[in-house]
Amino acid sequence: MNAVEAFEKTYKKPPQYTAFTPYRICPIGAHSDHQLGKITGFAINKGIHVAYGPKENGVIEIQSMQFDKRAQWHVEATPKAKENDWADHLRGATIALYKRYPLRRGLCAVFDGELPIGGLSSSAAVIITYLSALSTMNGITLTPEELIAISKESENKYVGVSCGKLDQSCEVHCKKDHLLYMYLQDDRYELIPQ
Repeated sequence: MNAVEAFEKTYKKPPQYTAFTPYRICPIGAHSDHQLGKITGFAINKGIHVAYGPKENGVIEIQSMQFDKRAQWHVEATPKAKENDWADHLRGATIALYKRYPLRRGLCAVFDGELPIGGLSSSAAVIITYLSALSTMNGITLTPEELIAISKESENKYVGVSCGKLDQSCEVHCKKDHLLYMYLQDDRYELIPQ
Protein backbone atom coordinates (compact mmCIF):
# COMPACT_ATOMS: atom_id res chain seq x y z
CA MET A 1 0.00 0.00 0.00
CA ASN A 2 1.35 3.45 -0.88
CA ALA A 3 0.60 6.88 0.65
CA VAL A 4 -2.33 7.58 -1.70
CA GLU A 5 -3.98 4.24 -0.96
CA ALA A 6 -3.43 4.68 2.78
CA PHE A 7 -4.93 8.19 2.63
CA GLU A 8 -8.01 6.89 0.80
CA LYS A 9 -8.41 4.08 3.33
CA THR A 10 -8.14 6.49 6.28
CA TYR A 11 -10.18 9.44 4.99
CA LYS A 12 -12.55 7.66 2.58
CA LYS A 13 -11.66 10.03 -0.25
CA PRO A 14 -8.67 10.62 -2.52
CA PRO A 15 -6.03 13.16 -1.48
CA GLN A 16 -6.19 16.57 -3.13
CA TYR A 17 -2.41 16.74 -3.43
CA THR A 18 0.71 14.62 -3.44
CA ALA A 19 4.37 15.60 -3.07
CA PHE A 20 7.76 13.87 -3.22
CA THR A 21 11.25 14.67 -1.94
CA PRO A 22 14.17 12.42 -2.90
CA TYR A 23 16.74 10.94 -0.57
CA ARG A 24 20.30 12.06 -1.20
CA ILE A 25 23.79 10.57 -1.29
CA CYS A 26 26.79 12.81 -0.59
CA PRO A 27 30.27 11.64 -1.63
CA ILE A 28 31.79 14.69 0.11
CA GLY A 29 30.29 16.74 2.88
CA ALA A 30 29.31 14.64 5.88
CA HIS A 31 31.17 16.99 8.23
CA SER A 32 32.58 19.69 6.00
CA ASP A 33 29.16 21.35 5.97
CA HIS A 34 29.58 22.20 9.68
CA GLN A 35 32.80 24.02 8.73
CA LEU A 36 31.08 25.80 5.82
CA GLY A 37 33.21 23.85 3.37
CA LYS A 38 32.50 22.27 0.02
CA ILE A 39 30.01 19.48 -0.52
CA THR A 40 28.89 17.25 -3.34
CA GLY A 41 25.68 15.32 -3.55
CA PHE A 42 23.08 13.80 -5.78
CA ALA A 43 19.47 12.79 -5.40
CA ILE A 44 18.31 9.25 -5.95
CA ASN A 45 14.99 8.06 -7.34
CA LYS A 46 13.71 6.92 -3.94
CA GLY A 47 12.43 9.20 -1.21
CA ILE A 48 9.51 10.45 0.83
CA HIS A 49 5.98 10.58 -0.60
CA VAL A 50 3.05 12.38 0.98
CA ALA A 51 -0.64 12.34 0.12
CA TYR A 52 -2.56 15.18 1.72
CA GLY A 53 -5.55 17.46 1.82
CA PRO A 54 -6.71 20.57 3.72
CA LYS A 55 -8.12 20.86 7.21
CA GLU A 56 -9.84 24.22 7.44
CA ASN A 57 -9.86 24.19 11.25
CA GLY A 58 -6.06 24.58 11.43
CA VAL A 59 -5.40 21.08 12.72
CA ILE A 60 -2.37 19.13 11.53
CA GLU A 61 -3.17 15.42 11.44
CA ILE A 62 -0.38 13.24 10.10
CA GLN A 63 0.52 9.62 9.99
CA SER A 64 3.50 7.70 8.68
CA MET A 65 3.39 4.29 7.10
CA GLN A 66 6.66 3.54 8.92
CA PHE A 67 5.44 4.40 12.45
CA ASP A 68 2.32 3.41 14.36
CA LYS A 69 1.51 6.64 16.17
CA ARG A 70 -0.62 9.27 14.41
CA ALA A 71 0.28 12.84 15.41
CA GLN A 72 -2.00 15.83 15.77
CA TRP A 73 -1.69 19.50 16.79
CA HIS A 74 -2.99 22.94 15.80
CA VAL A 75 -0.94 25.30 13.61
CA GLU A 76 -1.29 28.05 16.24
CA ALA A 77 -0.64 25.79 19.23
CA THR A 78 2.21 23.47 18.29
CA PRO A 79 3.73 21.88 21.41
CA LYS A 80 6.79 23.90 22.45
CA ALA A 81 8.64 20.84 23.77
CA LYS A 82 9.41 17.82 21.64
CA GLU A 83 7.48 14.63 22.27
CA ASN A 84 10.31 12.29 21.28
CA ASP A 85 8.54 10.68 18.37
CA TRP A 86 8.85 10.75 14.58
CA ALA A 87 6.64 13.84 14.23
CA ASP A 88 8.97 16.11 16.24
CA HIS A 89 10.68 17.11 13.00
CA LEU A 90 7.34 18.30 11.65
CA ARG A 91 6.31 20.07 14.85
CA GLY A 92 9.59 21.97 14.69
CA ALA A 93 8.97 22.82 11.04
CA THR A 94 5.49 24.13 11.90
CA ILE A 95 6.91 26.46 14.56
CA ALA A 96 9.71 27.68 12.27
CA LEU A 97 7.29 28.35 9.39
CA TYR A 98 4.74 30.04 11.70
CA LYS A 99 7.44 32.46 12.91
CA ARG A 100 7.79 33.68 9.32
CA TYR A 101 4.28 33.40 7.86
CA PRO A 102 0.71 33.33 9.19
CA LEU A 103 -0.77 29.83 9.14
CA ARG A 104 -4.52 29.33 9.08
CA ARG A 105 -5.15 26.00 7.39
CA GLY A 106 -3.97 22.66 8.62
CA LEU A 107 -3.72 19.41 6.73
CA CYS A 108 -4.37 15.72 6.93
CA ALA A 109 -1.53 13.67 5.47
CA VAL A 110 -0.02 10.24 5.07
CA PHE A 111 3.77 9.95 4.65
CA ASP A 112 5.59 6.99 3.14
CA GLY A 113 9.34 6.43 2.93
CA GLU A 114 10.57 4.08 0.23
CA LEU A 115 13.74 2.82 1.94
CA PRO A 116 14.71 1.80 5.50
CA ILE A 117 15.00 4.75 7.88
CA GLY A 118 18.37 6.44 8.37
CA GLY A 119 21.48 7.32 6.45
CA LEU A 120 19.95 8.99 3.40
CA SER A 121 18.79 12.22 5.07
CA SER A 122 15.29 10.84 5.53
CA SER A 123 14.53 13.34 8.32
CA ALA A 124 15.37 16.32 6.11
CA ALA A 125 13.37 14.78 3.25
CA VAL A 126 10.33 14.39 5.52
CA ILE A 127 10.62 17.99 6.72
CA ILE A 128 10.97 19.40 3.21
CA THR A 129 8.04 17.34 1.95
CA TYR A 130 5.94 18.49 4.90
CA LEU A 131 6.89 22.16 4.45
CA SER A 132 5.91 21.91 0.80
CA ALA A 133 2.49 20.56 1.79
CA LEU A 134 1.82 23.00 4.64
CA SER A 135 2.94 25.95 2.51
CA THR A 136 0.63 24.87 -0.31
CA MET A 137 -2.29 24.68 2.13
CA ASN A 138 -1.60 28.25 3.25
CA GLY A 139 -0.81 29.88 -0.10
CA ILE A 140 2.86 30.34 0.79
CA THR A 141 5.65 30.10 -1.78
CA LEU A 142 8.99 29.40 -0.11
CA THR A 143 12.27 30.20 -1.83
CA PRO A 144 14.86 27.41 -1.90
CA GLU A 145 16.86 29.34 0.72
CA GLU A 146 13.84 29.59 3.03
CA LEU A 147 13.07 25.91 2.62
CA ILE A 148 16.64 25.01 3.59
CA ALA A 149 16.75 27.44 6.53
CA ILE A 150 13.37 26.41 7.98
CA SER A 151 14.17 22.71 7.64
CA LYS A 152 17.56 23.16 9.31
CA GLU A 153 16.02 25.28 12.09
CA SER A 154 13.53 22.51 12.83
CA GLU A 155 16.30 19.96 13.28
CA ASN A 156 18.67 22.26 15.20
CA LYS A 157 16.31 24.14 17.51
CA TYR A 158 13.37 21.79 18.05
CA VAL A 159 14.67 18.26 17.58
CA GLY A 160 18.15 19.10 18.88
CA VAL A 161 20.16 17.60 16.02
CA SER A 162 23.39 19.49 15.41
CA CYS A 163 23.35 19.27 11.63
CA GLY A 164 24.58 21.64 8.97
CA LYS A 165 22.62 22.30 5.80
CA LEU A 166 24.14 19.56 3.65
CA ASP A 167 21.04 17.34 3.55
CA GLN A 168 18.55 20.11 2.96
CA SER A 169 20.72 21.75 0.28
CA CYS A 170 21.08 18.50 -1.62
CA GLU A 171 17.39 17.74 -1.51
CA VAL A 172 16.37 21.23 -2.60
CA HIS A 173 19.01 21.90 -5.27
CA CYS A 174 19.74 18.47 -6.77
CA LYS A 175 18.51 17.73 -10.26
CA LYS A 176 18.18 14.41 -12.07
CA ASP A 177 21.41 13.18 -13.71
CA HIS A 178 23.48 15.97 -12.15
CA LEU A 179 26.01 16.19 -9.32
CA LEU A 180 25.55 19.12 -6.95
CA TYR A 181 28.78 20.94 -6.11
CA MET A 182 28.24 23.56 -3.40
CA TYR A 183 30.43 25.85 -1.31
CA LEU A 184 28.63 26.49 1.97
CA GLN A 185 30.72 29.55 2.84
CA ASP A 186 28.50 31.61 0.54
CA ASP A 187 26.01 28.99 -0.79
CA ARG A 188 27.32 29.13 -4.35
CA TYR A 189 26.55 25.93 -6.21
CA GLU A 190 26.58 24.38 -9.62
CA LEU A 191 24.92 21.32 -11.11
CA ILE A 192 27.38 19.21 -13.07
CA PRO A 193 25.81 16.91 -15.72
CA GLN A 194 26.70 13.23 -15.36
